[in-house]
Amino acid sequence: MAGSAACCAHCGKGAKKKGAALKRCATCKQVWYCGTECQNSAWKGHKRTCEPPLPLDEVKLNLKEAHAIGDWRGVLKLEGRVEELLEGRGDAVCNYFLEVFTRAHVMGRNATRSRTHALSVIRLEKRRIELLGKMQRFRDQASALCSVADSLCILDNFHEASRTYTRARDLGAEHGFFSAECLACLGLGHVCTEEGRPDEALDLLRNAVAASNLVESDDSCYLLNSLQRLIDALLLINAIDEMEPLILRFREAVDAEWRNDSRFRHQQ
Repeated sequence: MAGSAACCAHCGKGAKKKGAALKRCATCKQVWYCGTECQNSAWKGHKRTCEPPLPLDEVKLNLKEAHAIGDWRGVLKLEGRVEELLEGRGDAVCNYFLEVFTRAHVMGRNATRSRTHALSVIRLEKRRIELLGKMQRFRDQASALCSVADSLCILDNFHEASRTYTRARDLGAEHGFFSAECLACLGLGHVCTEEGRPDEALDLLRNAVAASNLVESDDSCYLLNSLQRLIDALLLINAIDEMEPLILRFREAVDAEWRNDSRFRHQQ
């Protein structure tokens, strides 16, 4: 798995000895390791992609093609060139490249539940959060905060995840982005469930449903996801009376989404 000069590609940590630099793979020059032990441990997987570096223009082309088809492994093969891609670029371009690699790690994280992917998401998203704040793209900044919190949950750091979700919710409320509030409430609901606070989780999931009705886009995924999560939580406590109208709303939302997709496919 690819890494950067600040992070070991195997364990996700920095150099093992204080003041020591990470060692770069001499062949591909795309990954770094904190020591020989990590390099040897990673070789079985890394040898499949360990090749001499491509020209930067070819890297950009390959990156664009892999990203377009959702080939997250193909994207991450090129992550070792990220600093070259960012060098001398404006904030918007840097955010684009960071987002491409972040999305690839999110796909890998979701597919494998890998702690290494989760650590990479946190590292990359923190850089994006700073950039997005400078660019005043607060909705995207809140979404990036939720992405960091999702990874913190995979690392079982629920305390820090809760703080990060709360920051995203506050940012959404401050700037009127209900989509951010919805995502943050869903995340906080998950944290409360994991920590054994079901009543708080239910209240947060109800808030997520309320926010999903007010999102600033026509994306129905917020409503569908919020309703499904709330229905699942109510099912666990056998709250049939509250579930029934929510199930009806969920079915109506799914039917509406299907009709919209059908019209779009027909137009195409």
